[in-house]
Amino acid sequence: MIRQRVKYFRTVHLKMEEECMERKNVAFSVMLPSKGRKRRVRKKSFTEAVKEKYCMSDPNKIFTSGFVIDIKVTGKPKISDSEAELAYLRNVVLTNSSVGHAGVPNEGLSTLCPNVVDLDLSSNALTDWKDMLTILSNLHCLKFVNLARNNLQNKENVIQSWSTSLPQIENLVLNGTYTSWQDVIDLSRKIPSLTELHACENEYEDLDHTEDIYKHLQNINCLRLNNNKLRSWEEIWKLKNLPKLESLILSGNPIQHIFYKENENCSICSQDNTNENTENEGDVSMEMQDLVDDIVYDVIRLTESAVTEEADKGSQCVDCQHGNPFSRLKLICLSDTQLNNWTHCGELRKYPALESLRIKDVPLVKEVNPDDRRKLLVAHMPNIRILNGSEVTHTERDKSERHFVRYFTDKKHKPDRFHELKAKHGQLLPLMDIDISGGYQEWINIAFIYNDKRLEQRVHVVDPIGKLRLMVAEKFHLYASLRTFKLHHYACGPHHREEERFFEELIMQTESLPISRFDIMDGDEIYVDPIRDGFLNPEGSLQYFLITSYITM
Repeated sequence: MIRQRVKYFRTVHLKMEEECMERKNVAFSVMLPSKGRKRRVRKKSFTEAVKEKYCMSDPNKIFTSGFVIDIKVTGKPKISDSEAELAYLRNVVLTNSSVGHAGVPNEGLSTLCPNVVDLDLSSNALTDWKDMLTILSNLHCLKFVNLARNNLQNKENVIQSWSTSLPQIENLVLNGTYTSWQDVIDLSRKIPSLTELHACENEYEDLDHTEDIYKHLQNINCLRLNNNKLRSWEEIWKLKNLPKLESLILSGNPIQHIFYKENENCSICSQDNTNENTENEGDVSMEMQDLVDDIVYDVIRLTESAVTEEADKGSQCVDCQHGNPFSRLKLICLSDTQLNNWTHCGELRKYPALESLRIKDVPLVKEVNPDDRRKLLVAHMPNIRILNGSEVTHTERDKSERHFVRYFTDKKHKPDRFHELKAKHGQLLPLMDIDISGGYQEWINIAFIYNDKRLEQRVHVVDPIGKLRLMVAEKFHLYASLRTFKLHHYACGPHHREEERFFEELIMQTESLPISRFDIMDGDEIYVDPIRDGFLNPEGSLQYFLITSYITM
């Protein structure tokens, strides 16, 4: 049926062309696409894009390419009790859908898709945070939002003035939105449950904020800042008081150094103590303060243990644990940075909870042999249990530490870790190169000798021995029968000892076995003994070769 229609349309088209050729002075107007001109795409609203992708104007028919397909609709899956048109919809993916504004109706999205949990609006035409916040505020079940590659602008400080909270969102992706760090922090105030924040490719050079970051990112578990322009570790150090931060991704930043300040005072507690002392100085006189001190002294003396326990509880800082920066940081990614000194590894050892590290493509290890890179990193940081995604076992660590000592023994500049490991393992002798292969090679060169002809050939030792017979038949034109000649192996190569230099026939019953099974090695020879009428040809036989060789000697 389809072929008949195609044939019909082709016939009509040819007739129209013939009629046009018969006419004279016929002008044609043809519009060709201009080079370099971008097609203007109409921007859609969020509501329009959702309906266009997930709804059907006529649920009974779909028209595609001139074919009609009848579909019987038995009802949409209904997961919730909502009567909304797309109540079953949980994941909405509108990547590259030309969404340019919100377009949310007055009744909101309660009649369209109120149960959306994951929303992907990456690579669209959204430019105003007002439209974006309008969409997010109308989806009350949202937990994951991807806004990557939308050039969002905070026009008229709409983020700071937005009154509606977004309590359900846990994961927010702002990669390539060029939202300022200040706006990101202010936006996090509206999202109290935010646990994972992606702020990559936003060209951040600093992480300045007017207020303490820990107050607004107190629930952040994972922070991704890769592919920005952060150079100084001082900027990273501003994140030290985030109480729940466990994963910090910094790959692709031009970071050149790392440090850890172990004895730095807690900024949160210092601020609280300053405020408390100021209030006490304004409200309590010196005489009253002395009286209070006497009373406290007596109480402590009478109930020392109880008061000590309570004092310890009261002095603990929940957020940063009293001057212990990055107290929960377990994973850090420093790949594709500019770290170039082994002292940086020593600084990473000071991070109290750090146990997983990703560090690739850094100047520190680029000049090191690939076989040594992982060993040196493992030996340098005993606190790391997972390096570049692979677990570090006790055996690997012990071998790496010994390799570390041997590696830096002859180096002029030795890291501090060398002296620690040398004291642990002692003076280690350098490893000797021992060949345990017995001369084994995967590819070898052998010589085929037939009469007065000698032919060098490269063979693969995993091939069957029968392939040598086919090779001889082809090279010396012995196609009549593969049984008209015999093969003898002469172990004369440099990998054989003197007592191994003898002839051995390669019988046809073993031709399915690999070449390596017969100890055929590089430099050996294969002699071809032709057979004529059931007897060996005397001129080309191995016996003839041995006799002539003996006479010559």
